Amino acid sequence: MKIIHLNENTKNFEKKLLAAVKAIKNGNLVVIPTETVYGISANCFDVSALNKIFLVKNRPYSDPLIVHISRLSQLRNIARYIPWEAKKIIKKFWPGPVSLIFYKNHKLPDIVTSGLNTVCIRMPENEITRKFINLCGVPLAAPSANIFSRVSATDIKHIIKDFKDKKEIEYVIYTGRPKYGVESTIIDCTEYPFKVLRYGALEIEKITKECKIKIVEPKKNLIKKSPGMFKKHYSPIKPTYLTKNLISYIEKLPKNKLRNITFVCKNKTKNIIKKIFKDENISIITYGESFEEITKNLYICLRLAEEINTKTIVVEAVKNVGLGKTIMDRLIKAAENKWV
Repeated sequence: MKIIHLNENTKNFEKKLLAAVKAIKNGNLVVIPTETVYGISANCFDVSALNKIFLVKNRPYSDPLIVHISRLSQLRNIARYIPWEAKKIIKKFWPGPVSLIFYKNHKLPDIVTSGLNTVCIRMPENEITRKFINLCGVPLAAPSANIFSRVSATDIKHIIKDFKDKKEIEYVIYTGRPKYGVESTIIDCTEYPFKVLRYGALEIEKITKECKIKIVEPKKNLIKKSPGMFKKHYSPIKPTYLTKNLISYIEKLPKNKLRNITFVCKNKTKNIIKKIFKDENISIITYGESFEEITKNLYICLRLAEEINTKTIVVEAVKNVGLGKTIMDRLIKAAENKWV
């Protein structure tokens, strides 16, 4: 696995991508950057290459892949029909961190869609990724670059840790930490009103307001039409729990148990804890204060919490509004909805 370090200021970065392009054309895998998280990519029409994605991730074949495009003309070979309401979203938010589900074109292999007649598509905001897709000459199917159900990768250390021994991955295109740090929002455009299938980096409220369309936020379980719909997902290797009031929870804990837990919380919460427990050695990782900071830092913090020599992780919950819906979606799945 070779690493290609790039950024938008890299001169002639297209030339540095050519070896990775060859890997895709030869049916191998390449880890690509996006503005959300890193993904493991393959030619979306190459069944053998797509199968490698499922094998290296230990991903169930019932979990569909997202197809990434670099230009709108590629839609015709992937999707059958684009509703006019979806065209509003595309015009306003592509390229960007929102994925849309359409009825699929028959040319797309069933392995991409887990045998469903629908496909999830997005156009990444990351310019280097779009250029890479262009050079490959085909759209790329790319789930997140992590072992299935584990915390998604937002740093090169995560990718190396999970896949250093996987020969199927020839290259990693690394452009630094992603802009948003959580996966794309997914909207099902096959029925009207449209439905949210996964909360993500783009708030539903922003989409509905700017596109003047209705999007339903279902409360019941839906058919798994997209990634991220399993009850356990984005999960650290240690037992993880949520709490609505971290300070109150810590105050009730026996002191001998404090050292067995890594706490993940807001900056303000950490400051209060440090004042109350001045003499105690407590492991605390802060994920920020605003929703934007928390989404960008969440996976980094959960990965760090895995590495600290404690037995469990306890994470402070946030308000379930706006981007808070995305944060809580990830945390509830990371903790398998276990609260303390």
